[in-house]
Amino acid sequence: MNKKFVISALALLALISISSIKASAQSCPINETYGVQTLLAVDKTSQSQLEITYFTTSDQNAFISEKAGLDRSASYLNLNSTQFVAKLEGLTRHGLASIRKQQAVTSYLGEVAELNLERRLDNASIINASLGSPLSGLDRKTEIKVYESLGGERDHYRVSLLSSFVEATARGGQNTVDYDAVVLLKPGQTAVFKLASNHEVRRSGAQRSYVAVTLRSVKNVGWASLGRRP
Repeated sequence: MNKKFVISALALLALISISSIKASAQSCPINETYGVQTLLAVDKTSQSQLEITYFTTSDQNAFISEKAGLDRSASYLNLNSTQFVAKLEGLTRHGLASIRKQQAVTSYLGEVAELNLERRLDNASIINASLGSPLSGLDRKTEIKVYESLGGERDHYRVSLLSSFVEATARGGQNTVDYDAVVLLKPGQTAVFKLASNHEVRRSGAQRSYVAVTLRSVKNVGWASLGRRP
């Protein structure tokens, strides 16, 4: 009797251990794909018009509330582009926000557009550290790609954002991917991302850093015009 009980207990323990391992594996992020752009064919018959805005704000609850705590708060918000512009202009007008960079870009569907944030070079040590590096003079390296929705969502496109925190070092610079997202947008919408990694919070302090991506339009490109694009 005791022998059977011991064998049953060991079998149950083994089953629990295996189940725990499976649950842990399912709850872990997929490290192989995080921080890596998905390779897709570039569609040279369609072009997207994007606008990227880097900004900071002293209002920690602007756009995305932190009432539950920074670690428990969301980091993404989808807005109508008109609402986004009005909100940001209001914060800027009251001295609560500052636009660091705004840039427009046109890219084919599936083509990666690099829209980086340049560093504010305040002293000679930072300038010297960044010389000769491909990350020279950057605070953030960001890649954005627009492609057709794979799920058939009508009038929506998938927008992939891969953003890296860049820090000046004695060797020139080091980048760490701290935001990797794919969201659905339709023309006229803005994706607002709060950059709240430990690296970014350490650098920004009490302020909050954001990057916003506005999908202005997606247009077909005539075959006759393809040869004129560099």
